[in-house]
Amino acid sequence: MTRAVLDTNVLVSAMIINYGKPAQLVGYASEGKFILVISDEIIQETKTTLHRKHIKKRFHPTDKKINEFLDRLCSIGEFVEVTEIENLVPQDPPDNLILATAVQGNAAYLVSGNLHLLNLVSHRNPRIVTPTQFLIILNSM
Repeated sequence: MTRAVLDTNVLVSAMIINYGKPAQLVGYASEGKFILVISDEIIQETKTTLHRKHIKKRFHPTDKKINEFLDRLCSIGEFVEVTEIENLVPQDPPDNLILATAVQGNAAYLVSGNLHLLNLVSHRNPRIVTPTQFLIILNSM
């Protein structure tokens, strides 16, 4: 079964726009179409991002909805303990954590909309792709 990490920006998009491609990917993970590899650090970063003022002001996610979404991720995800973080993206240090989760979780894909990661193309094993690219990959399996 294909293993993939969804970057924080993909998870945040899935939460606030429930009809887009990121939301579709979370749905696919719930259906078991791929194994969602996740870490405590990704859950925490997602929570922090969803509580930012500009997100709250524009999209109005309630604490209840945020907690339900994070609980869903925790229930469908396979958790990885991040023990080693390489500094491959110095311009955006949280991206290093996402990459470490993918590497240590033996993920085949890291799904992101972040150019810092997408410009890497791949690192060790995970291939770094956009949500659209990953949907095409999943639908071709």
